[in-house]
Amino acid sequence: MENLSKTKKIIAIQQPEHFPWIGFFDKMTKSCQYVLLDNVQFKKRYFENRNKIRTTSGSDWICIPVKSKGKFEQLIQEVQVDHSQLWQSKYLNKIYYNYKKTINFEKYFEKIEKIINEKKELLVEYNLELINFVKFILGIGTKLTLASEVVAYDEKIRGSDLILQIADKLHATIYFSGPAGRDYLKGDTFLAANIAIEYHNYTHPTYPQLHQPFISHLSSLDYVMNMESANI
Repeated sequence: MENLSKTKKIIAIQQPEHFPWIGFFDKMTKSCQYVLLDNVQFKKRYFENRNKIRTTSGSDWICIPVKSKGKFEQLIQEVQVDHSQLWQSKYLNKIYYNYKKTINFEKYFEKIEKIINEKKELLVEYNLELINFVKFILGIGTKLTLASEVVAYDEKIRGSDLILQIADKLHATIYFSGPAGRDYLKGDTFLAANIAIEYHNYTHPTYPQLHQPFISHLSSLDYVMNMESANI
């Protein structure tokens, strides 16, 4: 990570995805503080309770089942894991059979197994532990903060306004956005708050995988299992 000016505070904000892709962590390395947006609506069939891993035939999902019936407006921080499905064995077996021959399997599988086998009630608890696990492996020192600890949920404040509220509360001088921010961020309101907007431009690297052809944008699990020196 480059040395940052003492007068510069770069804030990035991202949903606490499940075993996020490596671009998630690259953005983290370029930020002073990384906010996990847990107080917005949970999206089904997205990356908040699942992600993709490499298999012999291409890619497949690892997934934590959640209770969503009748809970259409629940926030990420409220989402409960559906332990009635006895999902842990299936989840861990997918990782075991697809990564047992990788260079770092012996180093990391036992820790992943421990995290997944702990019976946590909330999805965000699993996601936070896995994010911190990868963060540690990659040697990232950026501070993590939950959005729910910064601002209270208000259904009237969403999108660009919510991002600005969080950035302002944390005294950001720069909001470091993903590329999609160009479609919804209100630049004039950030300018009025003396917060500049910069965008994360990330080129996904090619790295050794057990099978060819190379598949990008998988879970960071694939990266840390395969890379001898796992640095972003």
